[in-house]
Order: sequence, then C-alpha cells, then structure tokens
Amino acid sequence: MASIYPNKKEGKIVSFKFKAFLGRDECGKQIFKCKTWTPEKTMSDNKLIALAEKEALVWERMLINEISENKRHLTPANITLESFVQEIWMPYQKSVRSSRPSTIDFYSYILKIALPQLGNKKLLDISEKDIKNYLDYLKQTYKTKKNTSLSPKTMRHHYATLNLIFEHAVKNDYVPVNPLAKIDSPKLTKHKVDSLSAGEVSVLIREIQNLPLRVRVMYMLLLTTGIRRGECFGIQWGDIDFDSSVINIQRNVTYSSGGIVVGHTKTATGERTIPMTSMLSKLLKTYCENENDIENAFLFHVDSMPHSPQDPTYITKHMKKFMKRIGLPDMSPHDLRHTCASLLIQNGADIKSVQDILGHADASTTLNFYARSDMNGMRKAVEGVFGE
Repeated sequence: MASIYPNKKEGKIVSFKFKAFLGRDECGKQIFKCKTWTPEKTMSDNKLIALAEKEALVWERMLINEISENKRHLTPANITLESFVQEIWMPYQKSVRSSRPSTIDFYSYILKIALPQLGNKKLLDISEKDIKNYLDYLKQTYKTKKNTSLSPKTMRHHYATLNLIFEHAVKNDYVPVNPLAKIDSPKLTKHKVDSLSAGEVSVLIREIQNLPLRVRVMYMLLLTTGIRRGECFGIQWGDIDFDSSVINIQRNVTYSSGGIVVGHTKTATGERTIPMTSMLSKLLKTYCENENDIENAFLFHVDSMPHSPQDPTYITKHMKKFMKRIGLPDMSPHDLRHTCASLLIQNGADIKSVQDILGHADASTTLNFYARSDMNGMRKAVEGVFGE
C-alpha cells in the first residue's frame, strides 16, 4: 500500500503526503509517485488517518490501472515504431550515463526524418524490405533544408540509429529479429583528411599574434596539442601543471538544445595527460596573469562567471571568418587537430605517442586517418634501404 505522511500545522494534521512505489524502470531505478491530499472536513487525527488510508488506496489503484492500460497499448503485438522510440527507447537513452546531451540531440535529428516514414508501422511488421526502401528514399529522394542530398556519413548515422533501436527491441522481446541484421551499413566515401601544410601553419601562427590574447590561446591550444574543441573549452586552470609542462584533459564541453553541458571526454582514453610546448606554456602563463579567482575556473569562461565555460561554438564561428581573412583554406577547429597529428607523424613521431596525445582508443584510428605517405617520404625510405 502507498505510504502516508501527515503534515501538521500548530500540532494538528492539515494534509497528507501519499507516496506509491510503482516498480522499476528499464535501468532498475525505482519509480515513485507522490500526491498531497487535503481533507475537506475537520475531525480527530485517528479518523483523518483512517480516511487518508482509504484515499491513498483508491489513488494507488488508479495509478496501477493507468500503468496497466499503458502497458496494454505497448505490447509487442501492437506497438508502433514511434511509440517504442518515444516511450521506451529514447527514455532509456536519456537514462544511460554515457549518452551525452549532444548525442540525444543527434538521435532526435535523425528521428525527425525516420519517424514520418516508418513511425506509424507496427514494430513487428517492419521488414528488411521496409528498411531498404527507407535507405533508398534517403539516398535518392530526401533533401536537406539546403536542398542537398545526405552525405554517406549521415546515411551511415541513420542506419546506426535504427540498428540501435531494433537491437534494443530484440533485447527486450518486442521483436524476434532485427530487420537490419542482413543489411550492410552504407559505405563511407574515403576522403583526404583536411589539414594545413607546414607552410600554412607558419602563416597561421604569424597571423594569430594579432588576435586578442584569449583567442590566441584557443588557437595555440588546438594547434599544438591536437585536443578536441570541447576538450579545449573544458580545461580548468587546475588541469595545467606548469612545473611539468603538461595539461590534464578531464572533461568535454558541448552545446546542445539544453544549453552548455560539461561532461566526460568522448572516450575513456580521452582522459589523458599531454605535453605543452614551451611556447604554449609561456603564452598560458601570460594569459593567467590577466585572470582572477582561477581556482577550479575554466580557461575560457562566460564574462564574470569563471566557473561557467564559454560556448565552444565560439571558436568555430571565429575560425571560419579568420581563415578567410588571412587567405588560408576554410577549416574547422577539428582540422587543427588533424593538422597537429599529421605534422607530428611527418616529423617522425611514433604512432603510439600520437595515439596517446590524441586520445584515440585504437591505434588503427590514428594509422587510418593520419599515417599518409608522400613521394618524398617514400623516396627517402627506399633510398635508405636500397640507395648507394
């Protein structure tokens, strides 16, 4: 039965709080419902408690009936894809600790396209053919707001999201098989990683000397450490060890529909300690002199709010205009990460060191993206072994 807690005023019971336990959700978390009930008549405490027990019982039975009715509509036999996604899968994703707000936003973006096409179909009725037809629709018919087709990478995201949904449905016995199980994931088009050449880096370093100190620090951090944009904006002064010339990367800042969010790094290996160049260390010390109350403060914070990180999209917008102004290729902050990794490898850094600096979980990621040979490198290797 629901628990009953009397609320007293001047020694007399004036109302009751009802609390009912309704089981556990898919993550094992207990579900409770509460209600405040105020009696209409004045009577003795014993009579009020007896009346409250009856009211609490009626209220609890009503809640149980509502849950039973909802479950009846969500049985495997008649649940639609949209109902499953909105009432089961998305709430589960939001409850998983590893699901970042930006990830939830991205799922929502994908589903705004998928649900109008597949949402009304019963989960059990969606076949391999339905999924193939949907992927063909994305590839051949669907256009973005800019009237462009979806990129192979976005096509792959659509496939991956639907696959996650149906894997969850299989795991929880809503469907016997995943209709995507025999469908190959859309292939990605291999493309050259965008990065600046050594000459272009020299131009960039020269030109950023004319920028305000704070923005100059942003560029130098991204360029010389290879950290991600969100990791850069997640750095606090306590993460910097000037004596050892290292930076501890411990958090990631993202911008989502819910605002600015401070969370974990992208992967477990994202939490790492990386070296600073003497030039970066000197620049950070100068920047630090202009900051007040730096304990647990973010390097890049909201004005007069040192414990609130700045929106990381700031540097993306700044860089787009800045690169055009100084005559360099149109690139993003993430391309500075590519640039750092490419130049490290070109200058003889071993793959393991570059992997650790970038925070890649797998060395193959580092190799596939950045270990690119060029004619000079190939010629030097051949001459070194077979030359006179």
